[in-house]
Order: sequence, then structure tokens, then C-alpha cells
Amino acid sequence: MANESTGRAQQAGQTAKQEAWATAGQAREGASRVAGTATDQVRAVTGEARAQAGAIAGDLRTRVTDEAENQTRRGARVMRQWADDLSGLADGADADSPARSLVTQAADRGHRAADYLDSRGVGGLVDDLQHFARRRPGAFLGGAIVAGFTVGRLAKAGSKADGSGSGRSAPPRASGTQELPGDAAPPEPPGHGEV
Repeated sequence: MANESTGRAQQAGQTAKQEAWATAGQAREGASRVAGTATDQVRAVTGEARAQAGAIAGDLRTRVTDEAENQTRRGARVMRQWADDLSGLADGADADSPARSLVTQAADRGHRAADYLDSRGVGGLVDDLQHFARRRPGAFLGGAIVAGFTVGRLAKAGSKADGSGSGRSAPPRASGTQELPGDAAPPEPPGHGEV
């Protein structure tokens, strides 16, 4: 009987061992499937994120290009208007005036520049600037510095003209204080000024 008990115990141990191995195998398979599914999901999410980032970048590029084209057309219109105004000034000047020839030349150059912007657009302008920068980098950098300085000065002058950029603001007044009339001096604190 003892042998029989021992045999049953060994058989139960073997069965438990086999079931443990089977359960461990199933757990490994399940973990492998979960890992595969997670990997597939990560790949799908990454692919979707890349696609959306590409779409956003393309949309942004299109918007920037469209805005640059609109600004170029607007710049060409403004330049053409200035050139027309200069032509009108030249037409009204005396025929033998030296200023007339200078104004006429400036008007002609303005018309040519406006025509260039209309025909070539932003792409042509950028291509020409890149070509010039490769041929003469020093002149390009110098021109960029001068252009930046000029634009900065024009922006500053424009902001002063509309009163928004005086650069100085009045210090804030404390609540409950009153503004004094034009030439009135503030009262002196007690004990000061008396001798």
C-alpha cells in the first residue's frame, strides 16, 4: 500500500509537472501574441503619426508658399504704383531738368522690377538670390545686412508714424492719485522746505 501511495504521489507530481509545463507554454504563446500585437500597434501608430506630420508639413509649406506669392504680387503692385507716381512727377517736370531724367530712370527701373516680380514670383526670386549668393557671398551678405537695417528702420519709422512705437510709456500711476495741472508742482512733505 505504501508503494501504491508513493506511485500515486509520483503520478500526481508528474501530472502537475506536465500541466505546469503546458500552462507555461500557453503563457509564453500568449505573451508572444501580446508582444506581437503591441509591436504591430506601435508600428501602426508610428506610421499614422508620420503620415499626419507629413500632411501637416505639406499643408504648412503650401500656406507659406501661397502667402509669399500673395505678398510678392502685392509688392509688385505697390512698386508699380510708385513707378507710376514717379513717371507722373517726371512728366510734370521741366524738360531740361536734371531731376527729370533721374526720376524717369527710377520709374523705369521700378516698372521693370514690378514686371520681374509678376513674371518670376517668389520661386524665381529665391532662385536668383541663391545663384547670386553662390557667386558672390560677400556681396550677398552685405546686401542682406543693408536690407535688414533698412527694413528695421522703415518698420520703426512706420510704428512711430502711427503712434504705436514711441518706445516710451508713461509710468503707471498708483490708484487714488490725481493728475496735476500742467505747471503745478506736487506738494512737499511736511517738515521739508520750512526753515
